Order: sequence, then C-alpha cells, then structure tokens
Amino acid sequence: MSEVEGSVADLSAVEPRSPLSVAAVPAHPMIAELPSALVDVAARRGRGEDLAAALSAEFGLALPPPGRFAEGRDATAVWIRPDTWLVIAPRGPEGALARRLAQAAGAAGSVVDQSHGKTRVRLAGRHARRVLGKGCRLDLDPAAFGPGQAAITQMAQVSALLLQRDDTPAYELVVGSSYAVPFLEWLTESAAEFAGTL
Repeated sequence: MSEVEGSVADLSAVEPRSPLSVAAVPAHPMIAELPSALVDVAARRGRGEDLAAALSAEFGLALPPPGRFAEGRDATAVWIRPDTWLVIAPRGPEGALARRLAQAAGAAGSVVDQSHGKTRVRLAGRHARRVLGKGCRLDLDPAAFGPGQAAITQMAQVSALLLQRDDTPAYELVVGSSYAVPFLEWLTESAAEFAGTL
C-alpha cells in the first residue's frame, strides 16, 4: 500500500451535518434539535412476528400499534404505516443503527437509513401545545392526544411526525431535512410570545 493509500484509509468517516447547523434562527428555550439516527424498518410479507421477536431481542423493543410509539433499551420505534416503523436513536457512528437493525432483522425485514433525509426537533414547556396549535391539524387536547401517542400530520404546510413524550408537555417532531429550516423558522416564530413564560 502506498503512503497516499494509507492516509486515505486512515481518514474518519464524514460526520453527518444537520441542515439546521446553517440556519440563522434565534435560539428559543423551548426548542432544541436532537441529533439522531433514523431508520425505516419494514416487515417482509408474513414475517411480522419474526421481525418483532428480533427487535425485541436486540433492542428490547415491542413494536407499537398504529398511533403509538414504544421505547426500548437504546432506541424508540414509531408506527408510521402498516408493517413499517421508524426506529430512532441518538446519533452515533455513520450508518451504525441501520447496520445493527439489518443484522437483527435478517430476512424478516428491510431497512432504509433516513438519517440524512429527516431532522428531529424537541419542543417542550407548558405552552408547547399552544405553539403547535398554531399550525397543527390534530386535536392536541390531552383527552385526545397524550404521552405515548404519535401521528403523521400536516403542520405549517409540512408533513411532520409528531410524538408526545410526556405531560410537560414535551413533543418530538420529525420532518424532512429539506424542509427543516423553514419548519424551524415557523416553530420559533410560533413560540416567540412564550419565551419569557416557560
């Protein structure tokens, strides 16, 4: 191996870059980006039970039913359509979550890494429900939508996956990375009036 080849081989993998890293949006105490690995996992025909058993063994995940999410040892699974879940974990080495899921699923499931295509944001505080209500089509009243629930909805004219984590209320939103900056701008503007009354 030549010296050039050796130096190339020793280079670290490129770190994922958030589309929000270049956003000129003022910080808001209710809003934070959550650097994440996000992977779609789908059960192959007739292999749903096998996939569920594999992910339970590897992650301690019980794959949730429609409208719900479930937490495992180090990942969260969100139902997004029949026989398909979005698995979310804190950002790690490039592609690590997708490889781990693919190895666990084997022939029972297919895996698509969405980490570069989606962005995850947290919104939390006693006024968070009112912030989302300015652009969300869902009924966010606690009697209709609460902790453990998830839904895909239009919000500020962007398709978003919404999870409610707890009664704070604390929410997580997953949006396409190409829409992340305008979505963050809308969210920050919607939250502006509550900055001093968290």
